[in-house]
Amino acid sequence: MAGFSSSGHINNPQLVAVLRNIATMKLEGIMRVEAGKFKKELYFKNGLLVGGRSNILKETFGRVLFENGLISQPDYEDSLKEVLEKKKRHGAVLQERGLLPININDALKLQLRMRFVYTFSMSDGAFHFRETALPENIVSQFSMSLFNLIIEGVKMHLPKNVLLEFASKNAETTYGKGKEQYDPTLFSLSQTELNLLLKMTSDRTLGQVLAGAQMKQEEAASLVYLFMGMGFIEDKKQKETEAAMEEEKVKFNEAHRKLIEEFKDKLDELKEKNYYECFHVNQQANSAAIKKAYFVLAKQYHPDHFFDYPPEIKEAASDIFTIVTTAYETLTNDDERKKYDEYLKSGKKQIENNEADKIVKAELQFQKGQILMKTNNLKEAYENFKWAVELNSTEGEYFSYLGWSIFRLDPNSEEARAKALEYIKRGLQLNKEHDSGYYFLGRILKVKGEEQKALEAFKTAYAKNQQNIDALREIRAFELSQKGQKGVFKKFFK
Repeated sequence: MAGFSSSGHINNPQLVAVLRNIATMKLEGIMRVEAGKFKKELYFKNGLLVGGRSNILKETFGRVLFENGLISQPDYEDSLKEVLEKKKRHGAVLQERGLLPININDALKLQLRMRFVYTFSMSDGAFHFRETALPENIVSQFSMSLFNLIIEGVKMHLPKNVLLEFASKNAETTYGKGKEQYDPTLFSLSQTELNLLLKMTSDRTLGQVLAGAQMKQEEAASLVYLFMGMGFIEDKKQKETEAAMEEEKVKFNEAHRKLIEEFKDKLDELKEKNYYECFHVNQQANSAAIKKAYFVLAKQYHPDHFFDYPPEIKEAASDIFTIVTTAYETLTNDDERKKYDEYLKSGKKQIENNEADKIVKAELQFQKGQILMKTNNLKEAYENFKWAVELNSTEGEYFSYLGWSIFRLDPNSEEARAKALEYIKRGLQLNKEHDSGYYFLGRILKVKGEEQKALEAFKTAYAKNQQNIDALREIRAFELSQKGQKGVFKKFFK
């Protein structure tokens, strides 16, 4: 019998539901998460979080400790240099230098916790969980219960715009009791939170409940989001809608559901293989053997075969077809095959190590740039941010700071402003949760005289991070100026 599996969008209560199922059903398996170039895997055993890995900068060991105030910026920068030079793990370097203020296992546990909760902040991402036996080498020596982690992820890391969109979209929805019962032994809700849960099952719309909630709208929305994902409440009309959909047979049927899971498993399998392994041939295989194997897969997964299927199936088939076609075109072209063989010969691990070195070097340059910026050494800061972007072009924070340094170097130049805005907007495309990027954007828009747009940027920066005092100061300055203008007009017309 096939194991439990599920796919969906990260910013949807379905993710909470899947994590709840993993915990309550005590499942073992892998959850893969992707948002553009950012990828991670989370490992579960007996319904507990037991490990994970990712290519996301803020989830690296050193950055987690730095962001949580456990190591200073100078110590972070110096230890990064040693990681790069001696090819050691960051934890080992910090431990040898006596810079770890907590036990190494506690530090690793903190990293795993942040890796899990940061998942909720990955905008425009998708997840796929598959129940499967875990290899022993990816299971850590500790495990973590999921329920409190889920609450932390939803409450602290789900983007505000996602919550407000959820509240707006479901404002007229009336909820009833769900299939699951709240269990205070798993996690505790405050009396105010329990009251909100009771109100959600009292024939009031979500809009009415939020309007009467004794807390901020986004805070109340995050709880409703959580209750829905946990199965404590459900849309009263949902069952009727689902029944109608089933009766008309216009959406996923069981055969479609099995097919999409099969395709996603195949896609995961292909991503782990080299091009020869995709076709189940050895490296000495001739073009005829490769061609034969390719046509078998192409015939099975060509998107045209799924023209009348739901979009999710067509997309998965297209992704598989793209991989096998790329593999075929590479292995049947003599020059490309020679390059690929050299790549395999040099070792994929070596390539990955080179990429890891680039990421560490980029972070080192970025940290130097921040220090130089604070001392008003703008030219050198610009050079460091530029180098960081060249080494790691997937980190939005680097682009934002590069743009800000360009503006600071020549704030009166229209050309510099345009270039700065270009980099900052690129940075915000890569990382929508980076509050400093919005603050930088607001500052430049303010200089350009676009005050309303600047105010919106400052408000977004503060919404993303309420510790951003600079953004709050700009908001208050704008409010005071507006009050002052009203006072002047009032006095003039008196």
